[in-house]
This record gives sequence, C-alpha cells and structure tokens, in this order.
Amino acid sequence: MNSEAGRSFVDDAILNKTVRAFNHRRYGEAARQAAEGLAVSQGQDEAFWMGLHEACEGFELLTRGQYVPAERKLMGSLRAMRNFGYRYGNFEVTAALAGIRRSVEEIRTVRARAGKVFDVSLLPQLRLAAKADD
Repeated sequence: MNSEAGRSFVDDAILNKTVRAFNHRRYGEAARQAAEGLAVSQGQDEAFWMGLHEACEGFELLTRGQYVPAERKLMGSLRAMRNFGYRYGNFEVTAALAGIRRSVEEIRTVRARAGKVFDVSLLPQLRLAAKADD
C-alpha cells in the first residue's frame, strides 16, 4: 500500500491489472481484479474500488447486450466515483467518468430507438497518470 497526503491506495499492481484488462475489453477479468482491490481496501479506497468494480461489471453486461442492468451498474459507478476529483492515486478519475457518462447516454439512445445498436467505438479507455520519482 502506498500513502499519499494522508490517503492510502491499494497496491498499484492490482490497479494496473484492472486497467489493462479493461482497456483490452476483458471486462469480466477487470471486474475480478477490481473485486480483489475492493476486498483489501478500507475507507475511501473502498468507495473507489466499488465504483471501479461496478464500471467493469457494467461494461461486461453492455457487451452482452444487457442494457438495463448495464446502465444501472454504470450509474452506480458514477455515483461512487464522482467525489474523487481529477485523479485518485495515479488513476485519472475524470477521464473514466466522462467515458462512463458517454456510454450511459449511448445506452439510453439505443434503448429509445428501435434498431439502433451500441456504437462500440464509444467504449472508453481507462488511464493511469505517470508518477514522478520521489
């Protein structure tokens, strides 16, 4: 665990594996990694990992065409992660939230228009910020 300005962050290795799986669109694997992060987290970290886990599960449901439960998971993710500012540890929260929000909008458009399919080019990528050497 790292400590930064009084906040602790779960092992970067778990976060890196989660982001890598997510960005390769292996959302089930990413959800399992996020669940591992959630299992070892405490306090504010727990809320962060819960939000990331819900995002991964939501995108897994989305890829199966299960729009209603996917939207619920993604909305839960937005609620859980919206209070983490621009960056949490080296995870770029703002970019993730923007991608999740855009996906929710696309789900709603697909559900409202018969025959429209989800535009997979809108699937977001998660980003980690470079860490400066101390």
